[in-house]
Amino acid sequence: MSGLLHRYYQILHQIVFPPKCLVCDRFFHPPDCDPAVAAEDVGCKKDTVPLSLPSQLDRLLSNFLCQACIRQLVVVESPICNCCGLPFVSRSGADHLCGNCISEPKYFRIARAPLIYEQVLTGIIHRFKYKSKIQLADPLAEILLTSFTLLWEDDSIDILLPVPLHLKKIRKRGFNQSYLLVRNWKYLAGQEPFRRTDIPIERDLLVRTAATAPQSTLGRAKRAINVKNAFALDDRDKVKNKRILLIDDVYTTGSTVNECARLLLNCGARHVDVLTLARAV
Repeated sequence: MSGLLHRYYQILHQIVFPPKCLVCDRFFHPPDCDPAVAAEDVGCKKDTVPLSLPSQLDRLLSNFLCQACIRQLVVVESPICNCCGLPFVSRSGADHLCGNCISEPKYFRIARAPLIYEQVLTGIIHRFKYKSKIQLADPLAEILLTSFTLLWEDDSIDILLPVPLHLKKIRKRGFNQSYLLVRNWKYLAGQEPFRRTDIPIERDLLVRTAATAPQSTLGRAKRAINVKNAFALDDRDKVKNKRILLIDDVYTTGSTVNECARLLLNCGARHVDVLTLARAV
C-alpha cells in the first residue's frame, strides 16, 4: 500500500509541478502507468520492456524530455558502413564499406552508435556536457548499454576505455562525459533486459597529454592533425593482446577514436572497437 501511495503522490506532484523538457523547455506531463495497474505492479517494471532501442528511448527519457522531442530521435539502422557505422542515404541494400573507409582505412575494427546526431540529440548532449545536466548520465548510459548488448557478443571485449579529456578540461567541466556513460554498467549488467558482464573499466589507463583545440571548431583534415600524438598509455602491459572497446559521446569524423586506436594497437592490443552515443552524418 505504501508503494501505491507513493506512486499516487508522484502523479499528483507531476500534475501540480510538471517538469520542463530539457531540450525545448516546454512543460510536459511524463506518461505514467495506469494507477489501477500500479496496484498490481508498482512503477511498471523494467523487465516488461523488450530490449530494443525505440522502447528504451521512451522508457529512459520520458522523465526528461517531452514526447515530441523523444519522437524526433533517430535510431541508426542498416545499411551502414561495415567499419565506421555511417548510415547510408539509400535505405536499401546490405552493409558495406563507405568511400572514406576505403580510401582511408581505420585503425579501429568497427565503430557503432545507437543514435543519429541530429537536433534533439545535439541538445541533449550539449546540456549533459556543457550545462552540467549530469542527471542525464544514467539514462544515456542505459541507451549505450542497450546498443552494446545488441551489437556485441558475450565475452567479446576485455576492457572498456573511456576516451579521456585533458586535465585542464576536466578541471573546467568537472567530469569526463565518456566515463559517466559507462561507470554504472557494472550495476546495470545482469539486470533485465541486460545480460551480465564483468568487463573492467580502465578510467585512467588512456591519458590525454595535449590540450588540443576543440575538435568541433575544426574541419575533417585538421581534426586528424589536431589529435596526432595527443594520447599516451599509463601502463602498456594492460592492453597487450586485449580486445578493447573505446567509449565516447559523439563520432563525427572519427579522428579522435582512430588516433586512440592507433596508439592501442601499437602498444599490443589485439583489436579496438568503438561505441559512441551519437553518430554524425
